[in-house]
Amino acid sequence: MTNFPATGPAVAEWLDLTTTKCPLNFVQTCLALEKLEVGQVLGVVIAADGQSAMNIPNSIAQEGHTVIHQQAMGTAQLALWIEKQKADNNTLAS
Repeated sequence: MTNFPATGPAVAEWLDLTTTKCPLNFVQTCLALEKLEVGQVLGVVIAADGQSAMNIPNSIAQEGHTVIHQQAMGTAQLALWIEKQKADNNTLAS
Protein backbone atom coordinates (compact mmCIF):
# COMPACT_ATOMS: atom_id res chain seq x y z
CA MET A 1 0.00 0.00 0.00
CA THR A 2 1.19 3.48 -0.86
CA ASN A 3 1.88 6.10 1.78
CA PHE A 4 0.14 9.22 0.51
CA PRO A 5 2.01 12.53 0.70
CA ALA A 6 1.50 14.46 3.93
CA THR A 7 2.22 17.80 2.27
CA GLY A 8 0.50 19.54 -0.61
CA PRO A 9 -2.99 20.89 -1.27
CA ALA A 10 -5.94 19.54 0.76
CA VAL A 11 -7.38 16.40 -0.83
CA ALA A 12 -10.97 15.11 -0.68
CA GLU A 13 -9.96 11.56 -1.66
CA TRP A 14 -6.77 9.65 -2.49
CA LEU A 15 -6.43 6.86 -5.07
CA ASP A 16 -3.51 4.46 -5.22
CA LEU A 17 -3.18 3.50 -8.88
CA THR A 18 0.49 2.54 -8.82
CA THR A 19 -0.20 -0.98 -10.07
CA THR A 20 -2.94 0.03 -12.52
CA LYS A 21 -1.85 0.40 -16.15
CA CYS A 22 -2.97 2.87 -18.83
CA PRO A 23 -5.70 3.44 -19.81
CA LEU A 24 -7.45 1.91 -16.77
CA ASN A 25 -5.74 4.33 -14.38
CA PHE A 26 -7.23 7.23 -16.39
CA VAL A 27 -10.69 5.61 -16.33
CA GLN A 28 -10.53 5.12 -12.56
CA THR A 29 -9.37 8.73 -12.11
CA CYS A 30 -12.34 10.00 -14.16
CA LEU A 31 -14.79 7.87 -12.18
CA ALA A 32 -13.42 9.25 -8.90
CA LEU A 33 -13.63 12.83 -10.21
CA GLU A 34 -17.31 12.30 -11.07
CA LYS A 35 -18.03 11.73 -7.37
CA LEU A 36 -16.44 15.01 -6.29
CA GLU A 37 -17.89 18.50 -6.25
CA VAL A 38 -16.46 21.23 -8.49
CA GLY A 39 -13.44 22.72 -6.73
CA GLN A 40 -12.59 19.60 -4.73
CA VAL A 41 -9.21 17.97 -5.18
CA LEU A 42 -8.53 14.32 -5.98
CA GLY A 43 -5.14 12.92 -5.08
CA VAL A 44 -3.83 10.16 -7.33
CA VAL A 45 -0.62 8.19 -6.98
CA ILE A 46 0.51 6.57 -10.23
CA ALA A 47 3.58 4.74 -11.44
CA ALA A 48 6.23 7.24 -12.50
CA ASP A 49 6.93 5.41 -15.75
CA GLY A 50 6.97 7.59 -18.86
CA GLN A 51 3.57 6.58 -20.21
CA SER A 52 1.47 7.15 -17.09
CA ALA A 53 3.37 10.23 -15.94
CA MET A 54 2.77 11.92 -19.31
CA ASN A 55 -0.65 10.57 -20.29
CA ILE A 56 -2.62 11.06 -17.08
CA PRO A 57 -1.91 14.80 -16.61
CA ASN A 58 -2.44 15.50 -20.32
CA SER A 59 -5.68 13.50 -20.50
CA ILE A 60 -7.03 15.12 -17.34
CA ALA A 61 -6.35 18.58 -18.81
CA GLN A 62 -8.15 17.58 -22.02
CA GLU A 63 -11.17 16.67 -19.90
CA GLY A 64 -11.21 20.19 -18.47
CA HIS A 65 -9.75 19.53 -15.03
CA THR A 66 -6.51 20.93 -13.60
CA VAL A 67 -3.47 19.17 -12.18
CA ILE A 68 -2.64 21.75 -9.53
CA HIS A 69 0.39 20.00 -8.03
CA GLN A 70 2.72 17.09 -8.79
CA GLN A 71 5.24 15.45 -6.50
CA ALA A 72 7.72 12.67 -7.18
CA MET A 73 7.63 9.96 -4.56
CA GLY A 74 11.01 8.40 -5.00
CA THR A 75 11.74 7.13 -8.50
CA ALA A 76 8.78 4.77 -8.87
CA GLN A 77 5.72 6.87 -8.00
CA LEU A 78 4.20 10.24 -8.86
CA ALA A 79 1.50 11.98 -6.82
CA LEU A 80 -0.96 14.22 -8.65
CA TRP A 81 -3.41 16.70 -7.14
CA ILE A 82 -6.31 17.13 -9.58
CA GLU A 83 -8.89 19.88 -9.06
CA LYS A 84 -12.31 19.16 -10.49
CA GLN A 85 -13.22 22.06 -12.77
CA LYS A 86 -16.58 21.15 -14.26
CA ALA A 87 -19.76 19.50 -13.08
CA ASP A 88 -20.34 17.28 -16.12
CA ASN A 89 -17.67 14.71 -16.81
CA ASN A 90 -18.98 12.66 -19.71
CA THR A 91 -15.70 10.95 -20.56
CA LEU A 92 -17.05 7.49 -19.90
CA ALA A 93 -20.64 8.03 -21.00
CA SER A 94 -21.07 6.32 -24.35
